[in-house]
Amino acid sequence: MSKKTFSITCPNCSTVQDVELYEVVDICTEPDKKEEIMCNKFNRTSCIDCGEDFRIDLPILYKDERHGIFIHWVPKTPDISIENIIEEFDEIVSKIESKRDLLNIRLVFTRVELVELIYMIESQINHRVIEYIKYSIFERNQEKLNPVTHKLLLNVEDSTEDELCFVVQNIKTQELGEILRYGRSAYHSLVELFNEDPEEFILMFPGPYICANYFINDES
Repeated sequence: MSKKTFSITCPNCSTVQDVELYEVVDICTEPDKKEEIMCNKFNRTSCIDCGEDFRIDLPILYKDERHGIFIHWVPKTPDISIENIIEEFDEIVSKIESKRDLLNIRLVFTRVELVELIYMIESQINHRVIEYIKYSIFERNQEKLNPVTHKLLLNVEDSTEDELCFVVQNIKTQELGEILRYGRSAYHSLVELFNEDPEEFILMFPGPYICANYFINDES
């Protein structure tokens, strides 16, 4: 487990204090850290002056050696655009020679994206196929769903053997809204297509940032 001390300013009273935070999470050695991430308790602290409890977002590496997945969480900031982060990250991963290793690297920008991806990994759900399904839902519901203002989240816990459950989220307010359902049989058919010829899916979502919203907005 990799930790580092940072000088942090309280968002409530502006008191500055030193806080020890994680930069690398290896869930094979400390699985409790995964639970902290899922429950929004990871890298949190309390102000030594006013007692305000708050989360500190900084770039972390989430390692899941059992599934061979490495997720880089790079929080969005007003100063750096997603495009710049992806460009810099692409330069790093371009030095990786193994195509298999490259496919196992993921990039996310929010805790919600990280949690969603962890759920998919744990449930052995194909990430690229899910983003393709989200893309299809947006394309078929252009009058109701705007990918600039809303995103779709896969709710693994409420999904059933027959249906996958997607929740519409307002990107600005983070509020959850309408629930959409997608047949498992259709998902399995897409997985079969992916296994037979993954090229089309990989061309749409080459990674490491696999996101239907980003793909659609980049197209327009």
